[in-house]
Amino acid sequence: MISRFNLNRVQPPVRRVLAVDAGSRCLKLLLAQRSFDRLHILKEELIDLQEEGLVSAEELKAHLQATLQGSGRPPLALVLPQHLSISQVVDLPIAPESEVRKLIEEETVKLSGVSESRIVYDFVRTSTPVHPALSPQPVPPGPTAQEKAGRQQFWVTLSQEGEIRERIARLGLEQEDLCEITTTANALIAAYRASCPDPSRAVLVHLGAQTTVVVILLAGQGAFAASFQMGGDFFTRSLARIRRCSEESAEALKRAGDLFTGPEASADFAGVVQGWAAELKRQLNEWFGRHPGVGSDLSSFELVASGGAFEQPGLLAYLKSKAGLTLGPWTSGSQGTRAAPSKRFEVAFGAALQALGYSAHPVSLLPEDYRRAWRKRLNTQKLEFASFMLVLLCVLVLALGTWRQASLLSQKQALLNKVQDAQEKVEANDALSAELVAEYEGLRPLFAAQQNTLDTLTTLALLQQTRSNRSFWYVLLADQQSYFSPHAGLGATNRPGRASLPSTEPDRFGSLPASFHPPPWAVANPSPAKAGLIAELCMPEEGEAATRVLSQLVDELNQQRVFAKVDRLTEGLRRNLADPKVILPDHNYVLTLDFAQTDFQQPPHWKKPPSSGRGTPKRTTHPPATTPEGGEVQ
Repeated sequence: MISRFNLNRVQPPVRRVLAVDAGSRCLKLLLAQRSFDRLHILKEELIDLQEEGLVSAEELKAHLQATLQGSGRPPLALVLPQHLSISQVVDLPIAPESEVRKLIEEETVKLSGVSESRIVYDFVRTSTPVHPALSPQPVPPGPTAQEKAGRQQFWVTLSQEGEIRERIARLGLEQEDLCEITTTANALIAAYRASCPDPSRAVLVHLGAQTTVVVILLAGQGAFAASFQMGGDFFTRSLARIRRCSEESAEALKRAGDLFTGPEASADFAGVVQGWAAELKRQLNEWFGRHPGVGSDLSSFELVASGGAFEQPGLLAYLKSKAGLTLGPWTSGSQGTRAAPSKRFEVAFGAALQALGYSAHPVSLLPEDYRRAWRKRLNTQKLEFASFMLVLLCVLVLALGTWRQASLLSQKQALLNKVQDAQEKVEANDALSAELVAEYEGLRPLFAAQQNTLDTLTTLALLQQTRSNRSFWYVLLADQQSYFSPHAGLGATNRPGRASLPSTEPDRFGSLPASFHPPPWAVANPSPAKAGLIAELCMPEEGEAATRVLSQLVDELNQQRVFAKVDRLTEGLRRNLADPKVILPDHNYVLTLDFAQTDFQQPPHWKKPPSSGRGTPKRTTHPPATTPEGGEVQ
């Protein structure tokens, strides 16, 4: 299925065409392509039938089929010999467009006469008057001269359908895609308009092998077309008869040298050429006689020669000097975006132009069944082209969507890689944090003990300062764990009941290395001991004076950050540990100095702590102690 796919079928319709100009001696093929409003001639092939040995019709068909196969079997534009058709200007009264075809059909019957074959015709409206009563000058803007005179003119070309089908069958093209059939005259008009920048007035003379075609153009439009059976082969047969040689020798002699001047000149052959020129002039003079309004001679017309027979050496110069026919070669330049054909390919080039839509006045003699088949193929090809473009659009949209999804997938993969990388870094950081915390946990009891030592030293200094200018003295200073220990050396006068004891205090230091021995007060026991000291003092003051001094002392100590709370110890928790020799009965007081908690006393949290200074560890703030009514410090 894929191997049989033809890319040319999904190209825009009528994009490439092969023009076929089949003569009696040569077969001319021109492959042209239209691309972005530019015409490109892809291939030109000239086949000499006699040299190639293509004498029979079957050999010609086989060779042509092989050529078509090699070209990809593009649509064909066939040139119909001019002698098989009639091209003429038809003058009609002004009528609606719906009636014009009927009037022209009646005229074609008059022109073709009675025939058993069906007539195929086509026509285009002309704007240049050729009627004797109309002026040949350019028509100003507004209603045309024909409309003012109540007439309108059409360039009509017709041929018998049987002749057209016979021509198609002779070349074996019945099953091919025929997109255009035109005549030699109309092909010459299209080619000349494309090659000449200003095709105002011209006489085109095409000298073929069997026939000479004459076309008259007015303002670039066909005004007259005729043919007569005198061509290059007529010259060859005449020269063979004069020189009494074969036609092959005469053809070679005709192309070898100048037969009009010099030692090889032949007066008899010059007479033959004069006869051809006389017939050409007769055809032109008859037309000028019927249309005196456009001029009486060829002086205002450009004479253009085409065809292989004009390549004979000295022929154009002889016609100019002896026959008064100033025939110039075909213009080889190009106009706009259109290419120019090689010599002898002018007719095929014109047919390709008309098939590709470059002709301003196309005339087609395609039979109705071929026309329907071609329209069907065009519609099918347009549908295939539209389907191909739709599929291409879908593929582009799908490709764009795929690219977009791939881009999103790539972005998501990149983000996922970043997240995974960040996760790995977080895990590594957690592992490092756990290691650091483990190391810190091993050192935290040591730091806690060190902090306790610093707090103890600070307390000693503060207690020493509080005695300045005061009459009291300290008789005992002990850590709370030792003070409340049941194994204290001195017995307690008032052992606290179990109900009055607070809950067990957690170990302040946690686990310590085996080599480290904490102080005795650091061992957890069911006592009211906290991290701090017990200070027992004596003062000689009595009553309110003693209470006032004691309150001032408590307030001063509570202002220090090293203490979380300073208060008087209740009577039920007091221990008799001080030396009685330094105590005044009923004048001694016991204070509890609770140290403020530090970070060393609590295990670290995984959450990153807020940034703080590099000074002492952070201490917990506490409200100042108050003195209750009655003057006793709580």
